[in-house]
Amino acid sequence: MGVVRTLMKTEIVTAAPGEKVREVARRMPQRQVGAVLVVEGDKLRGIFSERDLLNRVVAPDRDGDTPVSVVATREVVAVEAQTSIRRCAQLLKEQRCRHLPVLEQGKPVGIISARDFFEHVVDGLERYIDQQRYQAQLDEGIDPYDHFGGGYDK
Repeated sequence: MGVVRTLMKTEIVTAAPGEKVREVARRMPQRQVGAVLVVEGDKLRGIFSERDLLNRVVAPDRDGDTPVSVVATREVVAVEAQTSIRRCAQLLKEQRCRHLPVLEQGKPVGIISARDFFEHVVDGLERYIDQQRYQAQLDEGIDPYDHFGGGYDK
């Protein structure tokens, strides 16, 4: 089926542990992301998602000056770049998470979201259906590319 490296987004958005939640939260819609990796040096220290913003900042009425490391998810479920896409799907389901940081030798190199994964699955399914439809037409003696009703032999 493939490996995570083929699906991951390599333009990751990061935040330093001491950055204010307000600053990080403003950056998320600007960069059109639902999660930011909290990174110190080249080490992943956490992940701050829209869910964290809602449940750990807005709902408890925390101050926007709170350091992102205080409200980020610290026990991060991450995968290596060579992890199979099947295993990635299992983790998304089992861990009930929407974003998986991708690591190489412990360093963050990308991120994959549930949306990325499902788009990949749907694209593959559509290709398979198109291929089956094409083969069925060939088996019936129909040229799928002959849109005018003629033939190549005329």
